[in-house]
Amino acid sequence: MAGRPPDHLAARGGEALARRVGSRLRERRLALGSTLTGVAEEAGISVSYLSAVEKGTNMPSLPVLARLVHALRLTLHELLREEDRAQVRTGEIPADEPGARALDHPDLRLRVASLVSAPGERGEAPLPVPGSAVFVFVDRGALVLEVDGASYALGAGDALDAVDVGDIRWESLGERPTISVWGASRPRSRAGR
Repeated sequence: MAGRPPDHLAARGGEALARRVGSRLRERRLALGSTLTGVAEEAGISVSYLSAVEKGTNMPSLPVLARLVHALRLTLHELLREEDRAQVRTGEIPADEPGARALDHPDLRLRVASLVSAPGERGEAPLPVPGSAVFVFVDRGALVLEVDGASYALGAGDALDAVDVGDIRWESLGERPTISVWGASRPRSRAGR
Protein backbone atom coordinates (compact mmCIF):
# COMPACT_ATOMS: atom_id res chain seq x y z
CA MET A 1 0.00 0.00 0.00
CA ALA A 2 3.00 2.29 0.28
CA GLY A 3 2.97 4.98 -2.35
CA ARG A 4 -0.80 4.79 -2.86
CA PRO A 5 -2.91 7.85 -2.18
CA PRO A 6 -4.37 7.83 1.34
CA ASP A 7 -7.89 8.02 -0.07
CA HIS A 8 -7.73 4.71 -1.97
CA LEU A 9 -10.23 3.03 0.35
CA ALA A 10 -12.45 6.10 0.50
CA ALA A 11 -12.46 6.23 -3.29
CA ARG A 12 -14.01 2.77 -3.31
CA GLY A 13 -16.60 4.01 -0.85
CA GLY A 14 -16.24 3.73 2.92
CA GLU A 15 -19.83 2.50 3.16
CA ALA A 16 -19.15 -0.21 0.59
CA LEU A 17 -16.08 -1.30 2.57
CA ALA A 18 -18.15 -1.52 5.76
CA ARG A 19 -20.71 -3.70 3.94
CA ARG A 20 -18.02 -6.01 2.55
CA VAL A 21 -16.28 -6.38 5.92
CA GLY A 22 -19.60 -6.91 7.73
CA SER A 23 -20.71 -9.51 5.21
CA ARG A 24 -17.43 -11.44 5.59
CA LEU A 25 -17.69 -11.37 9.38
CA ARG A 26 -21.27 -12.67 9.24
CA GLU A 27 -20.35 -15.41 6.74
CA ARG A 28 -17.53 -16.55 9.02
CA ARG A 29 -19.74 -16.49 12.13
CA LEU A 30 -22.38 -18.59 10.38
CA ALA A 31 -19.76 -20.99 8.99
CA LEU A 32 -18.54 -21.57 12.57
CA GLY A 33 -22.11 -22.05 13.78
CA SER A 34 -21.65 -19.23 16.28
CA THR A 35 -24.38 -16.92 17.53
CA LEU A 36 -24.37 -13.12 17.58
CA THR A 37 -24.46 -13.31 21.37
CA GLY A 38 -21.51 -15.69 21.64
CA VAL A 39 -19.24 -13.71 19.28
CA ALA A 40 -20.25 -10.34 20.77
CA GLU A 41 -19.51 -11.60 24.27
CA GLU A 42 -16.10 -12.99 23.30
CA ALA A 43 -15.20 -9.75 21.47
CA GLY A 44 -16.41 -7.58 24.36
CA ILE A 45 -19.05 -5.68 22.35
CA SER A 46 -22.84 -5.52 22.41
CA VAL A 47 -25.00 -7.79 20.29
CA SER A 48 -26.66 -4.76 18.69
CA TYR A 49 -23.26 -3.31 17.72
CA LEU A 50 -22.12 -6.63 16.20
CA SER A 51 -25.40 -6.82 14.28
CA ALA A 52 -24.82 -3.29 12.92
CA VAL A 53 -21.26 -4.22 11.92
CA GLU A 54 -22.46 -7.35 10.10
CA LYS A 55 -25.10 -5.28 8.26
CA GLY A 56 -22.42 -2.77 7.20
CA THR A 57 -24.03 0.18 8.96
CA ASN A 58 -21.06 0.52 11.36
CA MET A 59 -17.36 0.12 10.64
CA PRO A 60 -15.53 -1.06 13.76
CA SER A 61 -12.35 0.57 15.00
CA LEU A 62 -9.14 -1.40 14.54
CA PRO A 63 -9.04 -2.65 18.17
CA VAL A 64 -12.66 -3.86 17.93
CA LEU A 65 -12.02 -5.43 14.54
CA ALA A 66 -8.98 -7.23 15.99
CA ARG A 67 -11.12 -8.64 18.82
CA LEU A 68 -13.82 -9.69 16.34
CA VAL A 69 -11.44 -11.58 14.06
CA HIS A 70 -9.92 -13.28 17.12
CA ALA A 71 -13.40 -14.35 18.26
CA LEU A 72 -14.05 -15.71 14.75
CA ARG A 73 -10.68 -17.52 14.59
CA LEU A 74 -9.45 -15.31 11.73
CA THR A 75 -6.61 -12.89 11.16
CA LEU A 76 -7.01 -9.33 9.89
CA HIS A 77 -5.14 -10.43 6.77
CA GLU A 78 -7.65 -13.21 6.09
CA LEU A 79 -10.55 -10.80 6.56
CA LEU A 80 -9.15 -8.04 4.35
CA ARG A 81 -7.16 -9.98 1.75
CA GLU A 82 -9.86 -9.53 -0.90
CA GLU A 83 -9.72 -5.72 -0.72
CA ASP A 84 -6.92 -5.20 -3.25
CA ARG A 85 -7.76 -8.10 -5.55
CA ALA A 86 -8.20 -7.30 -9.19
CA GLN A 87 -11.73 -7.10 -10.48
CA VAL A 88 -12.04 -9.71 -13.23
CA ARG A 89 -14.98 -9.85 -15.61
CA THR A 90 -15.19 -12.09 -18.63
CA GLY A 91 -17.58 -12.34 -21.50
CA GLU A 92 -18.14 -11.77 -25.18
CA ILE A 93 -18.94 -8.55 -27.02
CA PRO A 94 -21.75 -9.62 -29.35
CA ALA A 95 -21.02 -8.41 -32.89
CA ASP A 96 -24.71 -8.53 -33.77
CA GLU A 97 -25.68 -5.96 -31.09
CA PRO A 98 -24.58 -2.55 -32.44
CA GLY A 99 -23.86 0.41 -30.21
CA ALA A 100 -21.83 1.28 -27.15
CA ARG A 101 -21.96 -0.66 -23.90
CA ALA A 102 -20.34 0.34 -20.59
CA LEU A 103 -18.01 -2.37 -19.29
CA ASP A 104 -16.39 -0.65 -16.35
CA HIS A 105 -16.78 -1.59 -12.72
CA PRO A 106 -17.94 1.15 -10.33
CA ASP A 107 -14.87 0.60 -8.14
CA LEU A 108 -12.46 1.36 -10.97
CA ARG A 109 -11.00 4.77 -11.69
CA LEU A 110 -11.15 3.86 -15.36
CA ARG A 111 -14.15 4.08 -17.67
CA VAL A 112 -14.36 1.17 -20.13
CA ALA A 113 -16.79 0.69 -23.02
CA SER A 114 -17.19 -1.54 -26.04
CA LEU A 115 -18.35 -0.23 -29.38
CA VAL A 116 -19.86 -2.35 -32.16
CA SER A 117 -20.22 -0.25 -35.27
CA ALA A 118 -21.58 -0.96 -38.75
CA PRO A 119 -19.52 -0.25 -41.90
CA GLY A 120 -19.58 3.46 -42.70
CA GLU A 121 -21.02 4.40 -39.31
CA ARG A 122 -19.53 7.47 -37.60
CA GLY A 123 -19.71 8.93 -34.16
CA GLU A 124 -18.10 10.36 -31.06
CA ALA A 125 -16.21 8.40 -28.40
CA PRO A 126 -18.55 6.05 -26.50
CA LEU A 127 -17.39 7.48 -23.19
CA PRO A 128 -16.40 10.94 -21.91
CA VAL A 129 -12.83 11.75 -22.98
CA PRO A 130 -12.05 15.47 -22.39
CA GLY A 131 -8.93 15.77 -20.24
CA SER A 132 -8.48 11.98 -20.05
CA ALA A 133 -5.83 9.49 -21.05
CA VAL A 134 -7.58 7.33 -23.67
CA PHE A 135 -6.87 3.84 -25.01
CA VAL A 136 -8.68 2.32 -28.02
CA PHE A 137 -8.19 -1.30 -29.12
CA VAL A 138 -9.72 -2.66 -32.33
CA ASP A 139 -10.63 -6.31 -31.85
CA ARG A 140 -12.29 -6.86 -35.23
CA GLY A 141 -12.71 -4.70 -38.34
CA ALA A 142 -11.18 -1.25 -38.83
CA LEU A 143 -11.66 2.30 -37.56
CA VAL A 144 -10.36 5.70 -38.48
CA LEU A 145 -9.97 7.77 -35.33
CA GLU A 146 -9.72 11.55 -35.34
CA VAL A 147 -8.03 12.61 -32.11
CA ASP A 148 -8.01 16.37 -31.61
CA GLY A 149 -7.95 16.82 -35.40
CA ALA A 150 -5.26 14.21 -36.23
CA SER A 151 -6.38 11.01 -38.06
CA TYR A 152 -5.22 7.46 -37.28
CA ALA A 153 -6.26 4.26 -39.10
CA LEU A 154 -6.53 1.16 -36.90
CA GLY A 155 -7.12 -2.42 -38.02
CA ALA A 156 -7.80 -5.58 -36.03
CA GLY A 157 -5.21 -5.93 -33.27
CA ASP A 158 -4.16 -2.25 -33.44
CA ALA A 159 -4.39 0.14 -30.52
CA LEU A 160 -4.06 3.84 -29.93
CA ASP A 161 -3.37 5.67 -26.72
CA ALA A 162 -3.42 9.41 -26.19
CA VAL A 163 -3.06 11.67 -23.17
CA ASP A 164 -4.98 14.83 -22.32
CA VAL A 165 -7.47 14.27 -25.13
CA GLY A 166 -9.97 16.96 -26.03
CA ASP A 167 -12.15 15.12 -28.57
CA ILE A 168 -12.26 11.82 -30.45
CA ARG A 169 -14.44 10.97 -33.44
CA TRP A 170 -14.50 7.65 -35.24
CA GLU A 171 -15.59 6.07 -38.51
CA SER A 172 -16.00 2.35 -39.10
CA LEU A 173 -14.33 1.01 -42.26
CA GLY A 174 -14.63 -2.23 -44.19
CA GLU A 175 -17.54 -4.48 -45.04
CA ARG A 176 -18.35 -6.01 -41.66
CA PRO A 177 -19.02 -4.67 -38.15
CA THR A 178 -16.11 -3.32 -36.16
CA ILE A 179 -15.66 -4.23 -32.51
CA SER A 180 -13.51 -1.90 -30.42
CA VAL A 181 -12.80 -1.52 -26.71
CA TRP A 182 -12.28 1.96 -25.26
CA GLY A 183 -10.76 3.02 -21.96
CA ALA A 184 -10.54 6.52 -20.48
CA SER A 185 -9.10 7.57 -17.16
CA ARG A 186 -11.14 9.92 -15.09
CA PRO A 187 -9.62 13.41 -15.55
CA ARG A 188 -7.23 14.47 -12.82
CA SER A 189 -7.90 17.60 -10.89
CA ARG A 190 -5.51 20.44 -11.63
CA ALA A 191 -4.19 20.18 -8.07
CA GLY A 192 -3.18 16.53 -8.68
CA ARG A 193 -0.96 17.32 -11.64
